[in-house]
Amino acid sequence: GPDDSHFVWKKNRQKMQACIMEQSHTLVDGRLHILSWVKDSISESTEYKCSVVSKVGNATSEVLITVEDKDSTGQDGWTKELDSWRTAISEHDKMMQNWKKTW
Repeated sequence: GPDDSHFVWKKNRQKMQACIMEQSHTLVDGRLHILSWVKDSISESTEYKCSVVSKVGNATSEVLITVEDKDSTGQDGWTKELDSWRTAISEHDKMMQNWKKTW
């Protein structure tokens, strides 16, 4: 995106200051490759909103994470899905670090 791009994270409609991870890399043509995610733990259902803001425009994504009882069925499925996401983020992080070394 444009070189002035930045993320704004909200948790339950409140702007977040902590738990936000970001990676960025300036491309040869001056554009910016950016990635952001939240490392957070919750004990109740929580709404997250992520906006990318720049002089060119904005884009927003929202998600509601619903917390269920620990004994509810499907817990194993959620754990496997979370592990898959962690693996994907870890692999992306390694790829970004390799790109930084190359560029």
